[in-house]
Amino acid sequence: MAVDGWPPPGWLVTFATWDLSKGRARFIGIGVAAGPPQRGMGLPLRPVPGGGPVPEWVSRSDIMDAVPPPEWGAAE
Repeated sequence: MAVDGWPPPGWLVTFATWDLSKGRARFIGIGVAAGPPQRGMGLPLRPVPGGGPVPEWVSRSDIMDAVPPPEWGAAE
C-alpha cells in the first residue's frame, strides 16, 4: 500500500517528467520504485526488466499511477 501518497519499493510506476523550458515531456514511461522517497529528491526509480531508460528520481507530481508488481497477484 502506498505510504503518504508514495508507492512502496517494488511497485510499478507510470510517470511523465516535463522540461518546462522546452514545453515538452522529458521522460514518459514505466519504472520500478527502487526505494523509499527522499526529502528534496523524490522517489528513486529503476528500469523494468527489458524496459527503456528512466530518470533516477521522480517527484510525486510526475507519477501518473502505481500498482503492485504482477507477481503479487499471481495464484500460488
